[in-house]
Amino acid sequence: MEAVLVYPRWNYPTFGELQEPLGLLYIGAMLKAQGHRVTMTDLAVDDIALLDAALERADLVGLSSSTALYGRACLVLDRIKEKRPDLPVILGGPHATVLPEDAVARGFDAAVIGEGEHTAVELAAAISRGESLHHVPGVVTRFDDGFVRGPDRPFEPDLDSFPDPDRTLVDYQKYFDKKLTHVGMMATRGCPWNCLFCKPMQDKLFGRKVRRRGLRRIVAEMKWIRDHVAPRPYVFKDDTLVLAGTDWFIEFERELKDAGMIGISFSCQSRVDQITKPLLAQMKRCGLEGIAFGVESGSQKVLDFYRKSIKVEETIRAFDLCHEMAIGTHAFIMLGAPVETRDDLEATVRLVERIKTESVSVSLTTPAPGSDLYTRMKESGMLTAVNPEDFDYLYNRAPVNHPHLTVKDLAWAERAILDLTPTTFFKDELESRMITQMGDLAAR
Repeated sequence: MEAVLVYPRWNYPTFGELQEPLGLLYIGAMLKAQGHRVTMTDLAVDDIALLDAALERADLVGLSSSTALYGRACLVLDRIKEKRPDLPVILGGPHATVLPEDAVARGFDAAVIGEGEHTAVELAAAISRGESLHHVPGVVTRFDDGFVRGPDRPFEPDLDSFPDPDRTLVDYQKYFDKKLTHVGMMATRGCPWNCLFCKPMQDKLFGRKVRRRGLRRIVAEMKWIRDHVAPRPYVFKDDTLVLAGTDWFIEFERELKDAGMIGISFSCQSRVDQITKPLLAQMKRCGLEGIAFGVESGSQKVLDFYRKSIKVEETIRAFDLCHEMAIGTHAFIMLGAPVETRDDLEATVRLVERIKTESVSVSLTTPAPGSDLYTRMKESGMLTAVNPEDFDYLYNRAPVNHPHLTVKDLAWAERAILDLTPTTFFKDELESRMITQMGDLAAR
């Protein structure tokens, strides 16, 4: 069977560093392991004409989409169905996971809920045999005049049973030409915390229990990337990499040395409450160059609203330790929580000044579909986001009606934060986006 995978970032603006679609690369590797022929049309870097050519020999098409990209995914769907109306088109990813009936009603032949590797294989087998898709676990399809949901799909407990992502499906040189500096990796899946803006959607994607790949497999993949893609820094996209603790990184260092991976560098994400000096020292021995933290706010009231389960003091301590250890820092900041006031914004600006982060990303609080924040905002009538791209927290303008804040308040806070971080990555893009996002008030 010929499977065509599509990353539907078609004519979509790129903010910061463009990243390869790892999820689709895992799906492609899984399908290839079962003997299927797989190609990918990566619309982040490829012309749509390449998809038209691929459709001529395709037996199925699979897309993965966030809610922000869902509008583009639908445009791709329409193009496919215009050319080949009977070709099965499957949607996976975050949007399909939380709104599968919406995707099927729009015209996708099936929507995949959660982790997609096993589901993709079973869907391909059903399509090749000409069978109905609604019996496949983890899938929603049309049946008669309604929708039918297959049995629940449990999460795979052994991540090492999956093949490594098939990076031959990606033209990395095109990504490097578009300023990709770090090659993406995943070592874990799952997150045990309960942040208001992520859960329970994230639980449906990867589960609350943290599952880990074997260190030997991780290092072998890093070595393959170095030898066959490029000797670039790595970025671990895990939410919970540091949760493994110091002992895990001691073993990581051993595996790197045994594989001859000396002098590599990587960055990752972490919660501020997981950071200790011994952990940072060991991570640095493994090649750690920087950590991105979900700081969100300098107001404890706002942090508690977000259910972050962290304290402002823990943020200060984590950044102080990183500076002491000469480890780079990046702070993710969200402005405009529904409970936020001007005093809370001022507390966030003061915190950014105190922690002296080398880089920062500032976004507007955006209730993603499938999150508890989305449910609250929709029920309260505060949600203003309607179209898929309104949910792109990097580009949207006013996803929520704020009872306590004006556009001028938000623009002031973002301007102040950017002024406090002159070395921030992609600062020109942040400032350009801010002016567009906030209007003329942002420039005052």
